[in-house]
Amino acid sequence: MNISTLFGFIASLGVFGFALFHSSNNFSLFLDKTAILIVLGGTLAASCVCFSLPRILGLVGVFIQRMLGTSKKNYTRIIEEVVALSDAHRKDRNTFENAIPRVKNPFLKDAAEVLFWLDAEVSIEELRSLLETRAETHYERYLNEAEIFRVMSRFPPAFGLLGTTLGMIGLLQSLGRADSSGLIGPSMSIALVATLYGIVLSNFLFVPIAENLVQQSREDLVARRIVVEGIMLIAADKPSQFVEAKVNSFLLPSERRKSAGRRANPGARKAA
Repeated sequence: MNISTLFGFIASLGVFGFALFHSSNNFSLFLDKTAILIVLGGTLAASCVCFSLPRILGLVGVFIQRMLGTSKKNYTRIIEEVVALSDAHRKDRNTFENAIPRVKNPFLKDAAEVLFWLDAEVSIEELRSLLETRAETHYERYLNEAEIFRVMSRFPPAFGLLGTTLGMIGLLQSLGRADSSGLIGPSMSIALVATLYGIVLSNFLFVPIAENLVQQSREDLVARRIVVEGIMLIAADKPSQFVEAKVNSFLLPSERRKSAGRRANPGARKAA
């Protein structure tokens, strides 16, 4: 569970609820069916014009899996698995093959299996190109999800303004009536509710989700680059201690995995 994200949503709801509670004694003023229909319905309709309906419905799964699930990449664990594969590869082929099923990271497991293409006269440069293409593809797909939320964040304020405009038009048309002076205040407050809905929906939901997904996408790309570089060093049969030092270079010093010092002879070749 992503505690930080969950706390952020709860806090935003708390701030919004506190503001509503202290802004008026009549909470029912903020519940307007027409405003809800205009903002939510208009946002959904405009989103369907931009994106396919299955893609929009799939955003629910994106929200649950990537926003409420564990989002922080465990770089240390990935590096540990890369080093373990390196140790196994420098022993013998059977040890390496037996180590692959124990890998937890899906991308690392797939990348390790790609090494067997070396037996089919595929060069290391071609393997790197293959893995980098896979990494970039995931990155672009994840950014597309963030872009959908970012585009959708533009619609609620616009439709909120539309609701407010319609309300103001209705108000101005009634100014010629005898009791129009008593209708101005209540009518304007109702008209502005649509704008309130649009601002809240955009800034408390869509924009934070979009920015969170962008950050997750960047972290995921770093993790995949660690995997690609580690696998390429394993393919080149580099010492495990050097593999660890190289993949640690993708991280800040405070984030790097500390060597346990268990490889006393980093230059030793793998056993025959």
